[in-house]
Amino acid sequence: MASKGSSNTGSAGRFGARYGRVARRRVSEIESDTNADHTCPECGTDAVDRKGTGIWQCGKCGYKYAGGAYRPSTPGGKAVTRSIRTALAEDETEA
Repeated sequence: MASKGSSNTGSAGRFGARYGRVARRRVSEIESDTNADHTCPECGTDAVDRKGTGIWQCGKCGYKYAGGAYRPSTPGGKAVTRSIRTALAEDETEA
């Protein structure tokens, strides 16, 4: 039996030769990132699962929160959190 070559298509292997290499790679990266272990912001365990588009829930404590479509925290959300934290720190130093 002949070897089929390297099989590094990942989850996008179900598409076969369709849709192009870049699109299949992007789908594979998104799905691996979505299905990776994510830490719960409430209890700290790696039990967060995606329930729907932008809806994430911890399997241990049941904490449900909004996040990105494919990951629980987005770069924009991190920037907003950082700016809120610095604004609150400035208010505490003034008071």
